[in-house]
Amino acid sequence: MTRRLGHALVWWSLAAAVGLLLGGATSFAQQHLPDGLRSFANSNSGWTLLAFAVVVVSTRWSSARPWWVAAGVGLVVFHALLQGYAIVSTLRGFPDSYGPGDFFFVVASLAGPVIGLAGLWWRSASGVRRAVGAAVFAAVMIGDGAWGLLRVVETTGWLYWVLSIAVGLGFLAWTASRLLAARRDRGLAVGLTIVGAALFAALFSAL
Repeated sequence: MTRRLGHALVWWSLAAAVGLLLGGATSFAQQHLPDGLRSFANSNSGWTLLAFAVVVVSTRWSSARPWWVAAGVGLVVFHALLQGYAIVSTLRGFPDSYGPGDFFFVVASLAGPVIGLAGLWWRSASGVRRAVGAAVFAAVMIGDGAWGLLRVVETTGWLYWVLSIAVGLGFLAWTASRLLAARRDRGLAVGLTIVGAALFAALFSAL
Protein backbone atom coordinates (compact mmCIF):
# COMPACT_ATOMS: atom_id res chain seq x y z
CA MET A 1 0.00 0.00 0.00
CA THR A 2 2.87 2.36 0.86
CA ARG A 3 4.45 1.70 -2.52
CA ARG A 4 1.20 2.40 -4.37
CA LEU A 5 0.74 5.62 -2.45
CA GLY A 6 4.29 6.59 -3.34
CA HIS A 7 3.56 5.99 -7.03
CA ALA A 8 0.39 8.05 -6.74
CA LEU A 9 2.25 10.98 -5.20
CA VAL A 10 4.81 10.85 -8.00
CA TRP A 11 2.09 10.90 -10.67
CA TRP A 12 0.18 13.69 -8.95
CA SER A 13 3.39 15.73 -8.65
CA LEU A 14 4.15 15.21 -12.33
CA ALA A 15 0.57 16.16 -13.21
CA ALA A 16 0.95 19.38 -11.21
CA ALA A 17 4.21 20.27 -12.94
CA VAL A 18 2.94 19.49 -16.44
CA GLY A 19 -0.34 21.29 -15.75
CA LEU A 20 1.43 24.42 -14.56
CA LEU A 21 3.64 24.46 -17.66
CA LEU A 22 0.78 23.87 -20.08
CA GLY A 23 -1.48 26.31 -18.26
CA GLY A 24 1.21 28.97 -18.40
CA ALA A 25 1.64 28.28 -22.10
CA THR A 26 -2.06 28.91 -22.70
CA SER A 27 -1.61 32.44 -21.35
CA PHE A 28 0.96 33.13 -24.06
CA ALA A 29 -1.20 31.32 -26.61
CA GLN A 30 -4.10 33.63 -25.86
CA GLN A 31 -1.97 36.51 -27.15
CA HIS A 32 -0.12 34.88 -30.01
CA LEU A 33 -2.63 32.47 -31.58
CA PRO A 34 -4.61 33.75 -34.58
CA ASP A 35 -7.81 35.53 -33.60
CA GLY A 36 -10.04 32.64 -34.58
CA LEU A 37 -8.12 30.17 -32.39
CA ARG A 38 -7.51 32.24 -29.25
CA SER A 39 -10.50 30.76 -27.46
CA PHE A 40 -8.57 27.49 -27.19
CA ALA A 41 -6.37 29.16 -24.57
CA ASN A 42 -9.24 30.12 -22.29
CA SER A 43 -12.02 27.58 -22.72
CA ASN A 44 -13.40 24.50 -21.03
CA SER A 45 -12.77 22.40 -24.13
CA GLY A 46 -9.17 23.59 -24.47
CA TRP A 47 -8.27 22.73 -20.89
CA THR A 48 -10.25 19.48 -21.08
CA LEU A 49 -8.30 18.45 -24.17
CA LEU A 50 -5.00 19.08 -22.39
CA ALA A 51 -6.08 17.33 -19.17
CA PHE A 52 -7.46 14.32 -21.06
CA ALA A 53 -4.23 14.02 -23.05
CA VAL A 54 -2.11 14.09 -19.87
CA VAL A 55 -4.22 11.32 -18.31
CA VAL A 56 -4.13 9.17 -21.45
CA VAL A 57 -0.34 9.46 -21.65
CA SER A 58 0.08 8.83 -17.90
CA THR A 59 -2.01 5.67 -17.95
CA ARG A 60 0.36 4.04 -20.40
CA TRP A 61 2.19 3.07 -17.20
CA SER A 62 0.54 0.53 -14.92
CA SER A 63 1.36 2.50 -11.76
CA ALA A 64 -0.99 5.27 -12.95
CA ARG A 65 -3.89 2.92 -13.72
CA PRO A 66 -5.56 2.43 -10.34
CA TRP A 67 -8.79 4.37 -10.66
CA TRP A 68 -8.03 6.64 -7.71
CA VAL A 69 -4.60 7.54 -9.12
CA ALA A 70 -6.02 8.40 -12.54
CA ALA A 71 -8.86 10.41 -11.00
CA GLY A 72 -6.28 12.28 -8.93
CA VAL A 73 -4.17 12.99 -12.01
CA GLY A 74 -7.22 14.49 -13.69
CA LEU A 75 -8.05 16.60 -10.65
CA VAL A 76 -4.50 17.87 -10.13
CA VAL A 77 -3.73 18.61 -13.76
CA PHE A 78 -7.01 20.49 -14.31
CA HIS A 79 -6.37 22.71 -11.28
CA ALA A 80 -2.74 23.17 -12.28
CA LEU A 81 -3.72 24.23 -15.80
CA LEU A 82 -5.92 26.99 -14.45
CA GLN A 83 -3.38 28.01 -11.80
CA GLY A 84 -0.60 28.13 -14.37
CA TYR A 85 -2.72 30.32 -16.62
CA ALA A 86 -3.47 32.71 -13.74
CA ILE A 87 0.16 32.92 -12.57
CA VAL A 88 1.66 33.59 -16.00
CA SER A 89 -1.09 36.05 -16.94
CA THR A 90 -0.38 37.99 -13.74
CA LEU A 91 3.37 37.98 -14.38
CA ARG A 92 2.72 39.29 -17.88
CA GLY A 93 0.79 42.24 -16.51
CA PHE A 94 -2.73 40.89 -16.84
CA PRO A 95 -3.78 40.39 -13.21
CA ASP A 96 -5.68 37.15 -12.67
CA SER A 97 -6.39 35.00 -9.66
CA TYR A 98 -7.48 31.44 -9.06
CA GLY A 99 -8.57 29.72 -5.88
CA PRO A 100 -11.48 28.54 -3.72
CA GLY A 101 -14.59 30.56 -4.40
CA ASP A 102 -13.68 31.04 -8.06
CA PHE A 103 -16.22 29.57 -10.49
CA PHE A 104 -13.60 27.64 -12.43
CA PHE A 105 -12.17 26.26 -9.19
CA VAL A 106 -15.50 24.52 -8.72
CA VAL A 107 -15.49 23.39 -12.36
CA ALA A 108 -12.00 21.91 -12.03
CA SER A 109 -12.86 20.19 -8.75
CA LEU A 110 -15.90 18.49 -10.28
CA ALA A 111 -14.64 17.88 -13.81
CA GLY A 112 -11.02 16.93 -13.05
CA PRO A 113 -11.68 13.48 -11.53
CA VAL A 114 -14.27 12.75 -14.25
CA ILE A 115 -11.75 13.57 -16.98
CA GLY A 116 -9.20 11.43 -15.15
CA LEU A 117 -11.50 8.42 -15.10
CA ALA A 118 -12.54 9.05 -18.71
CA GLY A 119 -8.92 8.97 -19.85
CA LEU A 120 -8.32 5.78 -17.90
CA TRP A 121 -11.49 4.08 -19.14
CA TRP A 122 -10.74 5.02 -22.74
CA ARG A 123 -7.72 2.71 -22.42
CA SER A 124 -9.80 -0.08 -20.85
CA ALA A 125 -10.28 -3.49 -22.45
CA SER A 126 -13.96 -3.18 -21.54
CA GLY A 127 -16.05 -1.88 -24.42
CA VAL A 128 -18.53 -0.26 -22.05
CA ARG A 129 -15.86 1.64 -20.14
CA ARG A 130 -14.10 2.67 -23.33
CA ALA A 131 -17.40 3.95 -24.73
CA VAL A 132 -18.07 5.98 -21.58
CA GLY A 133 -14.54 7.42 -21.57
CA ALA A 134 -14.80 8.48 -25.19
CA ALA A 135 -18.26 9.96 -24.65
CA VAL A 136 -17.13 12.15 -21.75
CA PHE A 137 -14.36 13.74 -23.79
CA ALA A 138 -16.42 14.06 -26.96
CA ALA A 139 -19.38 15.55 -25.08
CA VAL A 140 -17.26 18.33 -23.59
CA MET A 141 -15.66 19.20 -26.92
CA ILE A 142 -18.99 19.22 -28.77
CA GLY A 143 -20.95 20.86 -25.97
CA ASP A 144 -18.42 23.64 -25.47
CA GLY A 145 -18.28 24.24 -29.21
CA ALA A 146 -22.05 24.50 -29.36
CA TRP A 147 -22.07 26.86 -26.37
CA GLY A 148 -19.47 29.06 -28.02
CA LEU A 149 -21.44 29.30 -31.25
CA LEU A 150 -24.61 30.11 -29.33
CA ARG A 151 -23.26 32.59 -26.77
CA VAL A 152 -19.93 34.22 -27.63
CA VAL A 153 -19.37 33.82 -31.37
CA GLU A 154 -19.84 37.55 -31.99
CA THR A 155 -16.83 38.43 -29.85
CA THR A 156 -14.60 35.39 -30.43
CA GLY A 157 -15.32 34.30 -33.98
CA TRP A 158 -16.59 30.91 -35.05
CA LEU A 159 -13.44 29.01 -36.07
CA TYR A 160 -12.32 27.56 -32.74
CA TRP A 161 -15.82 26.50 -31.73
CA VAL A 162 -16.34 24.67 -35.01
CA LEU A 163 -12.95 22.98 -34.61
CA SER A 164 -13.89 21.95 -31.06
CA ILE A 165 -17.04 20.28 -32.36
CA ALA A 166 -15.05 18.65 -35.17
CA VAL A 167 -12.48 17.26 -32.71
CA GLY A 168 -15.24 15.81 -30.54
CA LEU A 169 -17.05 14.24 -33.48
CA GLY A 170 -13.82 12.95 -35.02
CA PHE A 171 -12.67 11.40 -31.77
CA LEU A 172 -16.04 9.75 -31.24
CA ALA A 173 -16.16 8.42 -34.80
CA TRP A 174 -12.61 7.09 -34.64
CA THR A 175 -13.17 5.38 -31.30
CA ALA A 176 -16.48 3.87 -32.41
CA SER A 177 -15.12 2.58 -35.70
CA ARG A 178 -11.67 1.42 -34.60
CA LEU A 179 -11.86 0.60 -30.89
CA LEU A 180 -15.44 -0.51 -30.22
CA ALA A 181 -16.38 -3.86 -31.68
CA ALA A 182 -19.90 -4.30 -30.29
CA ARG A 183 -22.85 -2.40 -31.71
CA ARG A 184 -24.11 -1.93 -28.15
CA ASP A 185 -20.91 -0.14 -27.16
CA ARG A 186 -21.01 2.12 -30.21
CA GLY A 187 -24.61 3.02 -29.47
CA LEU A 188 -23.71 3.75 -25.86
CA ALA A 189 -20.86 6.04 -26.88
CA VAL A 190 -23.01 7.97 -29.35
CA GLY A 191 -25.99 8.20 -27.00
CA LEU A 192 -23.97 9.40 -24.03
CA THR A 193 -22.18 11.95 -26.20
CA ILE A 194 -25.44 13.43 -27.47
CA VAL A 195 -26.93 13.66 -23.99
CA GLY A 196 -23.71 14.95 -22.43
CA ALA A 197 -23.12 17.60 -25.08
CA ALA A 198 -26.68 18.85 -24.83
CA LEU A 199 -26.51 19.05 -21.03
CA PHE A 200 -23.13 20.79 -21.15
CA ALA A 201 -24.31 23.44 -23.62
CA ALA A 202 -27.58 23.99 -21.74
CA LEU A 203 -25.88 24.25 -18.34
CA PHE A 204 -23.25 26.77 -19.37
CA SER A 205 -25.77 28.76 -21.40
CA ALA A 206 -27.88 29.09 -18.26
CA LEU A 207 -24.99 30.35 -16.12
